[in-house]
This record gives sequence, C-alpha cells and structure tokens, in this order.
Amino acid sequence: MNTLLIICTAIVAGVATYIIANNFNKGAVLASASVTLVSGIIFPYFFPTMGTTLMVVAACASYGGMVSRKNAPSLIDMIMISSIIGLLFTLTATSYAGVGGRLGTIAAISCFTWIGVRNSATAATRARKSDAYSKPVGVWQ
Repeated sequence: MNTLLIICTAIVAGVATYIIANNFNKGAVLASASVTLVSGIIFPYFFPTMGTTLMVVAACASYGGMVSRKNAPSLIDMIMISSIIGLLFTLTATSYAGVGGRLGTIAAISCFTWIGVRNSATAATRARKSDAYSKPVGVWQ
C-alpha cells in the first residue's frame, strides 16, 4: 500500500509540475517550487504517519517534472518518468538516506531511463520497417 501511494504521489506531483511549467508557461523552477511548497503543507496534515515521506517524494517528482518538452513531449512520457521516480524512490529509500543530491539524482536517472527506452523502441520500430522494405542483394539471396 505504501509503495502504491508513493508511486501515485510521484505521478501527480510530476504531472502537475510538467503542466504548470509547459502548459501555463510559468517556468520549470517556479512550477517545481509551487508543487514542493503545496506538498509540504498538505501531506503532513492529511497523512500524519507518512506525510514527510510523501512530501519528499513529491519534491523528487517535481524535479523530474522540470524536464523539457523536447525530451518529454507528452503527458504519457511524464507519467512514465514519474512512475520510474516513485519506483526508484521506493527501492533506494534505505540505501542513500541523508546523502545530498539523492532526489535530483533519482529524477535525472528516471528521465534518462525513459528517454532511452523510448528512443530504443523508436529505433527498433524503424529497423523493422526498413527490413520489411529492403530487398536481398548480392550473393546472400
């Protein structure tokens, strides 16, 4: 249950940051700061036992939401990046506790992971299409 709540929080915070930054043209820094501020006020109040963890997850996802529209052109991309952020946060919760830069590193790794997966899928699709249109040439017919 906690993992699902963490991933859902990451998705909502990442998408909110992305929408504020790109659709409302407020800039990535203001969008991230707004989401982090609101989550810092709301989560400890509504979730007394887990509020601080959810607040940190929302801050981490807001860093991921700062990705440019060139690298994440759609909301589906941002949802996938945020899901990876929630998953990585859960997996590394006890590993690097107290290490500076952990949240930004998780956000960057999540963005790079999704961009790599998307680009690999695109390249594989292109390769399959080009193989279908190629004609055998030479001795290897």
